[in-house]
Amino acid sequence: MTDRQNSDEHVAHEIQVLRQRLKELRQSETKKNRIEKALKESEQRLHSIIGGSPIPAFMIGKDHRIIYWNKALEKLSRIKAKEVIGTNQQWRAFYKKKRPCMADLLVDHQIEDVSKWYKGKYVKSSLLDEAYEATDYFPELGERGKWLRFTAAIIRDVAGQLVGAIETLEDITARKKAEAALLQLHEDLEHRVQARTMELAKANDALLAELMERHRTQQALKETTDHLSLILESLPIVSYTRKAGGDFGITFVSSTIEEITGYPSNCFLEEKDFWKDHIHPDDCQRVIAELQADRPKGTHRVGYRFLVMDDSYRWFSDYWRIIQLPVGSSTYIVGAWQDVTEDKRIRQEGELRLQQMMQTHKLTALGEVVAGVAHEINNPISFIAYNVPVLEEIWNTVEEILAGSGLSHPDWTKKGLNQQDVFQHMREIIQAFKIGGNRINRVITSLKEFSRSDETAHKKPVAIADVISGALIIVGAQVRMTVSRIDQEIAEDIPPINGNFQKIEQVIANLMINAHQAIPTGQKGHIIIRARYSERLKAVIVEIEDNGKGMGKEIIDHIFNPFFTTRRDRDGTGLGLSISYGLIKEHHGIIGVLSRPRIGSRFSIFLPVDGETNIILYPAILCIDHNVKYLKQMKANFVDAVIWRSESGDKVEDIISFLEEHPEVDIIVSEIRLKGFEAWDLLERIRSRFPLLAVVLYASDKKALKPSAEITAVPDLMLQKPFNIDKLQKIIHDLGRQRL
Repeated sequence: MTDRQNSDEHVAHEIQVLRQRLKELRQSETKKNRIEKALKESEQRLHSIIGGSPIPAFMIGKDHRIIYWNKALEKLSRIKAKEVIGTNQQWRAFYKKKRPCMADLLVDHQIEDVSKWYKGKYVKSSLLDEAYEATDYFPELGERGKWLRFTAAIIRDVAGQLVGAIETLEDITARKKAEAALLQLHEDLEHRVQARTMELAKANDALLAELMERHRTQQALKETTDHLSLILESLPIVSYTRKAGGDFGITFVSSTIEEITGYPSNCFLEEKDFWKDHIHPDDCQRVIAELQADRPKGTHRVGYRFLVMDDSYRWFSDYWRIIQLPVGSSTYIVGAWQDVTEDKRIRQEGELRLQQMMQTHKLTALGEVVAGVAHEINNPISFIAYNVPVLEEIWNTVEEILAGSGLSHPDWTKKGLNQQDVFQHMREIIQAFKIGGNRINRVITSLKEFSRSDETAHKKPVAIADVISGALIIVGAQVRMTVSRIDQEIAEDIPPINGNFQKIEQVIANLMINAHQAIPTGQKGHIIIRARYSERLKAVIVEIEDNGKGMGKEIIDHIFNPFFTTRRDRDGTGLGLSISYGLIKEHHGIIGVLSRPRIGSRFSIFLPVDGETNIILYPAILCIDHNVKYLKQMKANFVDAVIWRSESGDKVEDIISFLEEHPEVDIIVSEIRLKGFEAWDLLERIRSRFPLLAVVLYASDKKALKPSAEITAVPDLMLQKPFNIDKLQKIIHDLGRQRL
């Protein structure tokens, strides 16, 4: 009896132990279900972000076989993901024949071959390590080919081992096929878990085996999730999601946002209006209105300025589309931000250089035409010029004969002619022939001078002071007819330049004549001739400034064009400045003009001392402020802005010295209340030394906009902070710029 009782107690104890173990297993099951659900939600979220991304992309493994091929790339290449996943046929989307893509080269560490396949088309990424960016034209894409900007980056796992490479094109969209496969994996996993759970009571060994299987599955799922997260963080853009309605609140931002803006991603998530509050005030209303208006379309692209951590503005390109979750009916917005500040700056610089190139090419082409025209005109005018003296000599003889013997001839009366009138008319006609022929000869000489390219002419050291003295000897008497005062400010330490004395003298003489002709009748003309050496430019600068009637923007834009003249009614040919432009070009220099109507004009000549080094100079805007935020805003909006941060030790003389060394500055935009002085004092000095420079002053305090009684100078414009940058841009455009 005792043995049986002991046996029953032992069985009861075993049952209790088994029940306790089953309870622990069920608790473990519940915990793992929660983990799996969280992983599943994370997986769905990552897949929806990548699958919904508007940027085309594909990824290959270290065996070069395609792992991912998203919907955006399917649409772009017209190749379905199922056709290429698991193969190494990624080249089919871009090329006729098999060749490596950039991602293939990075996987094989064949960095030196990137130059072979993408010579002149690629750069190393500034955002990502082990990544390269390239731009190329792909004729096989679409009906007429496409230009694509693409980035390839190596992907490594958490242990630093090579996993593969990702290549993104201009737009990246989600990998729908990968997401669907992952969702199917989740469903299969759920079915297996349920089946295993039902068998838990049947056998303890089977339950343990199932738990081990689930652990392996969860580990694989976590690795896949980490893999997708790594892909997302490797993209050279900022991915984000936001609500598709209401306040359009942001629900996710990739961590790359901190690299671009300096702000961590949680700022965008936790602060409701953080994104909107950091959009430039001039852009914010437009961006929000377009966001709401384009919601029914499902896609949207917009550009705007965004305030980053260092108080400067960066240009963002924002592209998004509306996505619906594959496992639900809710919708949200998936988008990408891309920093395009550098692209905008390069485009602006390119436009400036293109204008200069077009002017050079236009003058070169005109030179060839002019040479041909001059040659064709030269022969007939030579014939006329040769025969006019012969005609004059013959007529003088005939006139004597007629005067001596034909005075009373009856035919004079019959023809209704007066002998003296005929004599007078003939002399006037012959004289007109001579004057017209001489004028045509002068025009032909000017045409030949304009079209001649004599860069091989002998050059020798030339003292610019001697050139100016020579030009004054030649044209001084003519200039003083309308100019009551000629001042010379010639520095003593000017080195000689390597050039042609006569040609430079011709240019200076021509500019002095132009200056005197710009003085209105009855006005006291004043011409200032300045010459100095610029160590920064390694060049001699000659300036000829007058107080004449000045010129507007419409004249400045054409002033160096051949045959353009404002003195057509006073025998102007329109070739003087064109010839001067060509002569300075022969010396690898620059000639420029700054003019203001009713104030005067300043022509500047920049001549390299060695006579060989090309001078590259662009008009510039000097921006002065103690507020770094405003200075960075100016730099972001004006490609030609030069920044001066005001300090307590600054003096007015410092700015004047800077302007002397930077003659390309033609506009000053300044805060009135600076740390070292007030801009009103600076304005007085600028109006005295640089009367042609445009000055725009601004301040937040209305009182600062009113100068003291002793200030007589007036700025071209005054603004109150905060002001609209677009308005300032229009004002600067209307003021007109220096032409170099």
